[in-house]
Amino acid sequence: MTRYFWVLVHRYTGLYIAFFLFVAGLSGSVLAFYHELDAWLNPLERVAAQSSPMLDPFTLRERALALNTRGQINSVSLAPREVGAIYTVVIEPLPSSSEDNSPKIIKFNPYTGETIPGQTELAPASSLRYWPLTRQNFLPFIVELHYSLVLGEIGIWLFGIAATLWTVDCFVGFYLTLPPLKKKSPATFPNTINMPNPQRNFWQRWQIAWKIKWRGSNQRRNFDLHRAGGLWTWLMLLVFAWSSVYLNMLEPVYTPIMKQFSELTDFNDYPIADLPRAQYAPAVDFRAAYPIAKQLMHEQAKQKGFTVLAEQKFLYNPLKGLYLYWVVTDRDVSASAGSSLLWLDAESGAFVALYLPTGEKTGDTITNWLGALHMARIGGLPYQILVCLIGLTVAMLSVTGVYLWLKKQQAAFLKHKG
Repeated sequence: MTRYFWVLVHRYTGLYIAFFLFVAGLSGSVLAFYHELDAWLNPLERVAAQSSPMLDPFTLRERALALNTRGQINSVSLAPREVGAIYTVVIEPLPSSSEDNSPKIIKFNPYTGETIPGQTELAPASSLRYWPLTRQNFLPFIVELHYSLVLGEIGIWLFGIAATLWTVDCFVGFYLTLPPLKKKSPATFPNTINMPNPQRNFWQRWQIAWKIKWRGSNQRRNFDLHRAGGLWTWLMLLVFAWSSVYLNMLEPVYTPIMKQFSELTDFNDYPIADLPRAQYAPAVDFRAAYPIAKQLMHEQAKQKGFTVLAEQKFLYNPLKGLYLYWVVTDRDVSASAGSSLLWLDAESGAFVALYLPTGEKTGDTITNWLGALHMARIGGLPYQILVCLIGLTVAMLSVTGVYLWLKKQQAAFLKHKG
């Protein structure tokens, strides 16, 4: 396989992925500041602060269920609440219910437990509509655009293929920045612009690839931006490419490849397979299961040597008959979005499984770092700015790549015509 072969691979792979990366780069630069933008666009609804403490989430859950005896609430947020923030509960219908099957949101005064007028119906995610764009749906639209071009499953696959090709092309593109081992003529290496002098040593010849000749022609400037821009950000580009495969092609590509090199938790049927029939009324009720989960997590922390930093959620999965206690620990990559998980049996209250994001399996550690890096969950504002700049760089690389291809096509046309 000659160097020119890899030039062609890079060129035509780039043409396929250019549009996807342009969209992903620009939308990703916005999503780097998702939480800040969300707080600005959709500030929390509040009531006047009171001297009495806010009701705990389990009490508010029970009050919501009392208002809808044919519904289920299988998730409770345990994260710290802001003073006076209205508490919202999502009630989902039981499968046996003959009433309206749409999930509903009920809003509560967190101090008194009184409902706040304006109960709303929560549309299923598949039926979300983004026109007209509003303050409420703008960021969800950007997320869908970034993830699937708002095309649903088809868009996820198209982006997944692009991410897989991008990962491979990262290595191809890096190889093409290296100087040839020996001098080649333009006839045998037609993609070269001002090839470096082969009499210089390797590092002297390669350093040209890291520079941009701002006073050169438009074609030379775009070529340098494409080559040097890719080199200076190469490691981050690879991180975002492979993490995109993780997010879009988990089952068909990411998991099989990662399992070849590392131990990785497979969440299919994890920690147990689904029950023959869903269990909606477990022996250990929701409130009683919570202190059991805390005690089991305390025992696991002592046994495995980690520290619980904050609580996030408490959930019940009727398909498995398990409660899930979700916390942040010092084994998490991000202190703001933990993924340390403990499962307990809803019939007996017995410990079932513990998942720690790092320090147990190499594949899990790598995967959780990839997710945190991709979603700007670490490093605070400086890293968010870096992610924004990387997104803009990805868009720039797409534009310059297409520009260079068009110039080559134009030159070939003029040569043929002449």
